Amino acid sequence: MRAIPCPGVRDVPAIRELRFLQRLALAASSTLDGATLVNLVIAETTEATDTDVCSVYLLAPGGENLVRAATNGLSQDGVGRVRLRVGDGVTGWAADARTPVVVPDVRTEPRFRWLPEVDQDRFVSMCSVPIISGDRLVGVLNVQTDHPRDFGEGDVGLLSAIAAHVAGALERTELQGRLESRVTELHRSEEIHKRFTDLALAGAGLETILAVVAAHAAAPAAVFDDEGERLGASPGSGFPDRLAGIASRGPRDDGRTVIPVIAGQDTLGWLAVDQGDGAETHSRRLALEHGTIVIALDLVRARAAAEAALRLRADLLDELLAARVGTPDASRLARKASRLGLRIRGRVWVVVVAPDDPEGARAVATDPVARRASRALDDAIDVPGGQVVVRGTTFVLLVPGDADLTRIERVARAAADVAQVRTGGYGFSAGIGSGPGGPAELRRLVAEAEQALMLVQRRSGRSEVSAYGRLGVDRLLLEIADNECLGAYVDEWLGALIRHDERGPAAAPLIDTLEAVVAEGWNLRAAARRLNLHTNTLHYRLGRVQDVCGRDLDDPTTRLALAVALRAYLLLGALRGASGRPLGADESLPPRSVAEG
Repeated sequence: MRAIPCPGVRDVPAIRELRFLQRLALAASSTLDGATLVNLVIAETTEATDTDVCSVYLLAPGGENLVRAATNGLSQDGVGRVRLRVGDGVTGWAADARTPVVVPDVRTEPRFRWLPEVDQDRFVSMCSVPIISGDRLVGVLNVQTDHPRDFGEGDVGLLSAIAAHVAGALERTELQGRLESRVTELHRSEEIHKRFTDLALAGAGLETILAVVAAHAAAPAAVFDDEGERLGASPGSGFPDRLAGIASRGPRDDGRTVIPVIAGQDTLGWLAVDQGDGAETHSRRLALEHGTIVIALDLVRARAAAEAALRLRADLLDELLAARVGTPDASRLARKASRLGLRIRGRVWVVVVAPDDPEGARAVATDPVARRASRALDDAIDVPGGQVVVRGTTFVLLVPGDADLTRIERVARAAADVAQVRTGGYGFSAGIGSGPGGPAELRRLVAEAEQALMLVQRRSGRSEVSAYGRLGVDRLLLEIADNECLGAYVDEWLGALIRHDERGPAAAPLIDTLEAVVAEGWNLRAAARRLNLHTNTLHYRLGRVQDVCGRDLDDPTTRLALAVALRAYLLLGALRGASGRPLGADESLPPRSVAEG
């Protein structure tokens, strides 16, 4: 690009100015590169205007600051770094007033802004002209001299013409840049939309979806449930297994962004993404928008499959427990169960975990809590192949193998603790069957575990573990609990004492006294301490026991019979649902519906 020569015309300043404006006009019409145009202005404006320095400031995004874009006489260190607020200094003054400003001597101008290590004190005079496109401020064009100069009307007119060319060219450059950026964004949107649509249709799985989210968002990603438990993460994400304060939307103190994954009115989980370099790019925004939709579809699909599997497992286990089945039928049902992932063809221990109070039972009755607890209990079974089946408000753990009882008790303890944590702090207890067994023995093992659980909940209250194999004489009593003779036995040995205690506070509690003495092995001093009584008072009460029941308490056979009667009395009370309720010989015993599931 060159100016058209004019033969015979002397190279006077006016000609130089015209040639410069010609080159500037040609450059402005032929280039969409703003940097090229600014460099041309910087390179030749000083010569055309007979000045020593030319600088261009452009308005930064937001419209509040001017940034030095180029200069040919000041420190290059300030390019892209020096910022002036609109209205600040002579440059900001020209931008704010949108009119040229001439300063013959900056040393006496109070509005001149001196920038250390960038400006030079040898420059004296200055002229600032705003670069305006239509009604929009684009920037400011500055020229300076190292000697006093009073810029005249012609100088200001030339600089205004230069600024006008620059404004038009930069406006076209910006428009072209926006158009190209928009086209790029549209292509990128189409690509991201297609990628995530393919993932949704293919049912790619959570880990694959998160890997794609991480790639487009340029940052690791993970999904967590409402409790902050990680459900999945992109490869190498470094996210913890649990993320505290998961429901805090937006940027967090740990540098992550958390977005809800929603389907309809339900929040299914939370997508957490590292902020990376902090730039909110179009690709990142699209990846998070499309990613949450596809993740929601995947979680809904997984939830539906999990609920169906839980229902099928529970139905199949109920079928096994509904009636006594022989080995052939049990084996057939076990094969059917294996197709659902329920491996019970071999020998398994049975552990039943249940809430200790109605509030806990109501919490487990809600689907999200049951799913969350079931998933956590799966992890709590520290034995390969362990299974969890949800039956109403209880969890049945099937632990394969022939591990010893002590290890199964540890599993049961861990399961009860996990259930408590995952349901919001409600207490849970666990009962364990008598030993490992095959499919045909499941009904008996579940009944034993439920009986052990029932007894420990009635006697001890909360958060206990009871093994059927450690029940002692209670095991024998449970076998005959449905027989009317057990109630008759209790009435024969304890009926008189029970009726005595029913008279109220005026009567000494003889049943409690006898129970404490039996519990302490007939050590009267220990029993007195247990009851917080003086030994003389205890001797008096035992005399009353002997008088009321008509038995010789020194007879070993009598002591054994009374101990068995007390255990039976407490057992029958537990079976009725209220420990310690008086039970006469003529009362029908409660059915073992709890034990038989």
